Amino acid sequence: MAEDPSVDVCAEAHDPARQREVLARVAERLIARRLTAPAIFVLESSRPLSFVASQALVFFQPIVQGLLGVKDYAVFAAAIEDRANIEWLIGELEAAEEGSAKR
Repeated sequence: MAEDPSVDVCAEAHDPARQREVLARVAERLIARRLTAPAIFVLESSRPLSFVASQALVFFQPIVQGLLGVKDYAVFAAAIEDRANIEWLIGELEAAEEGSAKR
């Protein structure tokens, strides 16, 4: 009997190290596209509703998949449920903004 590949994706989606890896990739791509300020604004405004925001990612799936692949999208959606991950991502984006302001 073949093993269900969705089980691997689900387990990977809830691995904290994998979540940070995907969030770091998202941060890098937002920084490269100079979208840090809008991203910080959206993350700050959605922080109290992080779980609801993660569920809204189903709606935004085509947009976010432009930044990530299909497999990483599931990890990103699971990572956004945790407010600590949102804080971490905001910190990364703010550090990038400060670094670019100093140049």
